[in-house]
Amino acid sequence: MSENNSQTVQLLGQSVLQNIDRITANARHQIEISVKEQSLLDIVPYTFTEQIIVPLGESIEAGEVSYPTEELSSFKEMDVIPAYLDTMLMSISVVKQSLLSYIEENQHTFSLTVTDFIAITKIVDPLIDYFIHNFTESYLTQETHNLRSEYYQDDALSVPIIKLSSRVAICPIIGEIDEKRANLILERTLMESSAKKIRSLILDLSGVATLDTMMTQHLFKIVDSLEVMGVDIIVTGVSSEVAIGVVSLGLDLQSLTIKQNLEGALKSLGMLEG
Repeated sequence: MSENNSQTVQLLGQSVLQNIDRITANARHQIEISVKEQSLLDIVPYTFTEQIIVPLGESIEAGEVSYPTEELSSFKEMDVIPAYLDTMLMSISVVKQSLLSYIEENQHTFSLTVTDFIAITKIVDPLIDYFIHNFTESYLTQETHNLRSEYYQDDALSVPIIKLSSRVAICPIIGEIDEKRANLILERTLMESSAKKIRSLILDLSGVATLDTMMTQHLFKIVDSLEVMGVDIIVTGVSSEVAIGVVSLGLDLQSLTIKQNLEGALKSLGMLEG
């Protein structure tokens, strides 16, 4: 950016910080509306919007991305209720839109140019991605922790089904998939998908070190059975070593929908902006 453009963006950042109350109030209001319209759980902490707007404003003022040094509010504040990830993703999107609306309303005041808007976008987008990643990881970490203490006490809990939204869930698979385990996974995923009206299930294999012929055949059986029920399956966490091993066995994974990680799966489901 030129010096003039840099100063313009800096002044805008200062204005954002000076009008935090106004921007966050608008964001909270829009979140309340979206929660009601989409029948989501009202679980968003009061400080949530400010925690996102402040770093955005500070980064715009500085003219570069500056990631928060303090830990963001996690789902630990909401242990007593089932925190759904879709509510948080929607809220982050609403906060971003509230900030962009404020910038649009004041573009003439600051004589913002196309170059300024590009510079602002390059600051805002990486931070929004950071917040999405942070809260997604926080959610999954908490849900996994809640199950960990009972993991080996109940066969059902060794196949956890974690809901990410009203229609999307993830099933992290850890360890080998023998015939007994495959039947358990199939039974649990079919039962939970039906009971919880799951339409898309992410099978995460990041905890699986190897996939032999038998394990892969069990995986295909699970996927086929679920798809017959109308459940779309996305497989994540397939390491390059596992993929190479499967190919060397002469097995074809092209019939499976495979994404590199959870973020890729959520983007393909429209839960994250791609």
